[in-house]
Amino acid sequence: MSVNTSRVQVQFWGTRGSLARPGRRTLRYGGNTSCVQVTSPKGSLVVIDCGTGAHDLGRSLLAEARGPLRGSILFSHTHWDHIQGFPFFAPLFVPGCHWDIYGPAGLNQSLRETLAGQMEHIYFPVTLDELGASILFHALPEPSGPHPRLSAGDGQRLRGLCL
Repeated sequence: MSVNTSRVQVQFWGTRGSLARPGRRTLRYGGNTSCVQVTSPKGSLVVIDCGTGAHDLGRSLLAEARGPLRGSILFSHTHWDHIQGFPFFAPLFVPGCHWDIYGPAGLNQSLRETLAGQMEHIYFPVTLDELGASILFHALPEPSGPHPRLSAGDGQRLRGLCL
């Protein structure tokens, strides 16, 4: 990946809601569910949501990597169309990669428990605990609490706001 040192780069890997619909009829606006790549001017990576677009993003990142990947994943919420690509995000399988994962808790469970639930062996052949990358989970407070500041890893800071 070439990094423009003066601008934040944003790439949409998925923009659809609820149901992925890749195919000829969705070429113009895309057929994958929510996944956005944000790269800081210094090359730090933040992925916003891991819908089905996360599969192609992960493959692209690994193809361009010059060493272990490090990044952050921010889940806006835990509806299926925002998390269903998480088990298919290839950099999570690579030892030496490091991911900080931010998001709200699900209904009566942590973000980690929500993501692990979709990766139980009854649904998926690899559990969350079997992934090769180093993964740290960070719970975001409820909307009424203080707005968190997330580090992009190179001194860049992101601040969440409730809309």
